[in-house]
Amino acid sequence: MVNAVAQKRGPYAPSRRRREQIAEAVLALVDEVGHDAITAALVAERAGASEATVHYHFASKDHLLVAALEHADRVSSQKTQEAAEPDFDPEVIREIGGGIDNRSRLLVMLHGQVGTPGHPAGDYFRHRNEQAVDIFSRIIRRRQREGIALPNLDPERTARQFYAMWEGLFLMAHAEGVADYADVAYDGFRLLTGANVMEISAAFLHGDLGRSPRPPAANDKE
Repeated sequence: MVNAVAQKRGPYAPSRRRREQIAEAVLALVDEVGHDAITAALVAERAGASEATVHYHFASKDHLLVAALEHADRVSSQKTQEAAEPDFDPEVIREIGGGIDNRSRLLVMLHGQVGTPGHPAGDYFRHRNEQAVDIFSRIIRRRQREGIALPNLDPERTARQFYAMWEGLFLMAHAEGVADYADVAYDGFRLLTGANVMEISAAFLHGDLGRSPRPPAANDKE
């Protein structure tokens, strides 16, 4: 029975590894030459496979490009899980969002295909959106526990609002050639989560609001 199960599962693991190797090769080529230059021949050469193998695993160039981004997301997700939960500030946004490069240009291109029936970008972005909303929801819940986000917010709803703004800024940045939109994104995050309001409330609570330093008295020693 064990041998039968092993025989049934045998071909699957190598096939999955081969798909991952091809996706990794595509991602490396995207970084080097950009998505427009990607061909099955280039991918096959980089992955150490035949063109027939590439076409067997991926039905089209668009499927290859989506697989490359999925691979990048898996690597990024693994690094995030291994690291301590970071605070959410402009530097974290810069690290997550990157800037304008070949990967981000590929994302912009695929964004335009999400409404095309049957295009692999549709499933990719639905999954990507779900993951992003989950991450931002958890950040907002943590900030609520820490007293730096409004307690009556719906974390998921607010996360969707912020992520919609983030994606909009991402597309605007590419249209305008602006590489760094982290500060604008962080300002929007603070506004949506009520960080400024919570800071003012905390200042009132501790009696710090409006307090100015005591001017030196005439008899104060130098």
